[in-house]
Amino acid sequence: MRLAVVVVLLALVAVPSAVASEDQPGSLEVQQELWCADCDTTLAEASAVSYTPAAISFIADRIAAGDTKSEIKAKVADKYRGHLIAMPSKTGPGDRPTLADLEGEVMCPVCKTTLDQSSSPAARQIKNFIVRRIQAGDSKDEIKDKLVVVYGKQILAAPPKEGFDLLAWLLPLIGLIGGALVLGFLAWRWSRGREPRAPAAAALSPALERRVDEELARFDEG
Repeated sequence: MRLAVVVVLLALVAVPSAVASEDQPGSLEVQQELWCADCDTTLAEASAVSYTPAAISFIADRIAAGDTKSEIKAKVADKYRGHLIAMPSKTGPGDRPTLADLEGEVMCPVCKTTLDQSSSPAARQIKNFIVRRIQAGDSKDEIKDKLVVVYGKQILAAPPKEGFDLLAWLLPLIGLIGGALVLGFLAWRWSRGREPRAPAAAALSPALERRVDEELARFDEG
């Protein structure tokens, strides 16, 4: 009962805050929800494109005119079509994925590294695709599934641990264990080969050999 009351109170606090953010947005907040396709980052972090100052100035003008955040993002995306993409507002934790949520889980097919470590044209293309799918309302799993359809399961940084994909996890471990066993066996053989061997017994002279035989025969007779 107490937990339910707490949840309701948090919801009541969060809703006015979200409404205020929508109706009275800040410039930085809007910039953080606009994706710059040319510089592979949000508009808030973009600095390498010529239209950045003009876009930020346009946002300030629309805020002054009383536009809501959604209206401003739509107008900026339309004005800079193909360059700036409006991203959805994240009204609560876990509502929609972000690019950062997926960058470390998707591979660049060219660099063979995760997207957050790659700046290749292929990685940028995939990032832009992810941003568009987030904008369309796709979940993280839906975005991954669509990438797998296009690029195959190797596009995922961590293959699913089931069925034949389980071998992708087990084979390296098996190979490591097998290699360690082989190296251990070779080291054991090498150490055995270096152990000093007992000197071979000196051959007896014929006379001494006859004498030994005679002494042994005497013991047998006794």
